[in-house]
Amino acid sequence: MAAGFTKKLSWRIEAIAHSLVAMVMRQLPAETVFCVGEAMGKMIWPFMTRRQQTISRNLRVALAGEELSLDEIAEFARNSFIRTTANLVSSAITSKASKEGLGDLLTVENPEVMDAAVAKGRGVVLLLAHMGNWELLTRMHRTFPEGTKSGAFYRPLNNPILNERVLKEREADGTRLFSKRDSLHQVGGFLRENGVIGILADQRVGMQGENVSFFGRITKASPLPSLLVRRCKSEVLALSLKTVAPGKWSARYHKVEKPYNSSNCMRALEEAMKVSPLDVFWLQERWKLYISGEVPLREWLSKEELRGEKPHRAVIWTKPGEETRSLPEGFQHGDVHYERVSGKSVDELGDLDQSKLLPIDFVLTFSADDELWKRGKELGIPVYSLENASE
Repeated sequence: MAAGFTKKLSWRIEAIAHSLVAMVMRQLPAETVFCVGEAMGKMIWPFMTRRQQTISRNLRVALAGEELSLDEIAEFARNSFIRTTANLVSSAITSKASKEGLGDLLTVENPEVMDAAVAKGRGVVLLLAHMGNWELLTRMHRTFPEGTKSGAFYRPLNNPILNERVLKEREADGTRLFSKRDSLHQVGGFLRENGVIGILADQRVGMQGENVSFFGRITKASPLPSLLVRRCKSEVLALSLKTVAPGKWSARYHKVEKPYNSSNCMRALEEAMKVSPLDVFWLQERWKLYISGEVPLREWLSKEELRGEKPHRAVIWTKPGEETRSLPEGFQHGDVHYERVSGKSVDELGDLDQSKLLPIDFVLTFSADDELWKRGKELGIPVYSLENASE
């Protein structure tokens, strides 16, 4: 009872704070709001240890091959967080931008690409990334051909008060929102009426995803975009959104190669994100592996011949005096490069991780080691015990 009251009170306080901040920010020029966000990002960054790890690990994968050092990637991670904070703060003023005011904030570089896709009359799936001032994406329909219906998939916010407010704002502006609870029949009907529906396609998915190459690393992606496109015979485009100056952004459409499968969809989204990696929200560990002693690597990567340009990096950790054992078959895969480490202190795991540009994706040990697990957690490196696994 008390816990429920406390949670409701925290939701209300959060909603009031959000309203007050938005009210103040809307009195300021967009350039000033963006600069305030940058200052906040610089101030917060030193205290965001866990976020620093996640952003850095993501960038070590995404930027591998760009001839950057680990120090340069660390600085890029800091600048990315500052840019992300500025974009988030700027969303307070762009969420209610009028059609006239939108032109001062956003430039669409190639609107003719969307015009041509809509003209085909079969609907358009728009692949989006967590990138730039993404609240502008809820206003993008104002740049579509006149009369085009706009829709988007929506993940409910944890705060139900804020969630209800955001839903009302977006639906009042003419955007139809779909959730994972809605049937594909409803979504398909919307596309067949020549609607444009946006899908955040860069999100991490679990075991239900399809294996694709994303920034050269094998991972899983949602099959939803390509499934909708094939089922409804729709067009599909990716969209990039970058900051061109404080308080100003530009969007660009990117065509997807045929066939419109998941691999080609993700390749187009990758190209869109590469337009400005600094504007990408790298806050979620995108290349996380959903494996354990019970769910072996083979179930995640599936086919042995599946390879990426940037292989997974793993460590087999052996304690001093511990017998060397072979890996269980389920953890053997050609896309994973194993490094055997024996007799090292758990304190050396960080140095080992930093010894190469690609981060260590996971550590395997044949006996439970609480100290190793704690050190891995501190560094953001999963540690899995194969103590009971059979070879």
